[in-house]
Amino acid sequence: MARSKPNIPTFAPYVSRSAIKYAAKTLSGAYIGQGPLVKKFEQNFAGVVGAKNPLAVNSGTSALYLALALIGLGPGDEVITTAQTFIATSHVILALGAKPVFADVKYLSGNLDPADIEHRITSRTKAIMPVHWAGYPCDLDEINKIARKHNIAVVEDAAQALGASYKDSPIGAISDYTCFSFQAIKQITTVDGGMLCLGSLKVYQQAKRRRWFGIDREKRKPTILGEPKWDVSEIGYKFHMNDVAASLGIKHLEEFPRIYGRLGKIANSYRRSLSKIPGITLFEDSPDKKSGHWVFCLHVQRRPDFIKMLKSKGVMASVVHLRIDSNSIFGGLRLDLPNLERFTKTMVCLPLYFKLKDSDLSYIIRCIKQGW
Repeated sequence: MARSKPNIPTFAPYVSRSAIKYAAKTLSGAYIGQGPLVKKFEQNFAGVVGAKNPLAVNSGTSALYLALALIGLGPGDEVITTAQTFIATSHVILALGAKPVFADVKYLSGNLDPADIEHRITSRTKAIMPVHWAGYPCDLDEINKIARKHNIAVVEDAAQALGASYKDSPIGAISDYTCFSFQAIKQITTVDGGMLCLGSLKVYQQAKRRRWFGIDREKRKPTILGEPKWDVSEIGYKFHMNDVAASLGIKHLEEFPRIYGRLGKIANSYRRSLSKIPGITLFEDSPDKKSGHWVFCLHVQRRPDFIKMLKSKGVMASVVHLRIDSNSIFGGLRLDLPNLERFTKTMVCLPLYFKLKDSDLSYIIRCIKQGW
């Protein structure tokens, strides 16, 4: 019997039953703001992921903004970054009055090309912000070497890279600033949320204050009249995570080894099955880099035909994020970035998520093998 046309999306969020139950228990409790569960989530995150000094916030974008604020980014400064990303990466640069400077990428990964970074550094450059596209790690040794040479910061946008590692070191434990996202369609979700991991304990203490209006919540004490007393000496924000979101994160972290294992199995099936198909070029797969497997990317000839073919068979393939440099907020000019130009014309992402069934995976591969 022929299979009826399915509906296989590019992404599908996963919220476990135990997470729903735990969140419901938290919601029915006496306290749902930032409390002990946020702290527990941070501690568990450090243990599971191996990250340094993790600080839970309300989004990955907030993590990026806070990281840039901590390095003192401001008007007149520049940050070297990539145009192959979601626009939030550069929004935070603009929001602090600075300028994003777009460098080229590597065609077989979509990640910043270190060879195109150094000549873009000026006296105004404050940081390099690499994005681990699709969860695959950037060349962090080379990027950090350049940063050290010029005494500038590295702020990793690891929104897509939970679980990834570089030369056996987990993403989140390498650079001084690493930003994760737990938005709805990431590897694990808190519905919305993020984590800022910091290499310096001193900076971590400052980040804790600035996460919540510049107030040191651990030191504030009530006066004899019961009024809270504290001194605010720096700008802070309402970037904290709440216990409801943290409850989801705690339970999903418990399942993360199983989630990550499943994502890796799906990615390996794609790679094994599609490697010899004419018209397809697979992305880089270095033994020194372990992907977070957010999506599975490949290059295809006649991409519009490829996407239309899969859509006609009930499979949603997508480019996910278009290059952002041509947006009017950046001046509306499509920059001369040769590798990104090639990348943009041929890159496509296939469905990759925890709930993807083996039967659907086999169906997707079979559809591709039939041609487009």
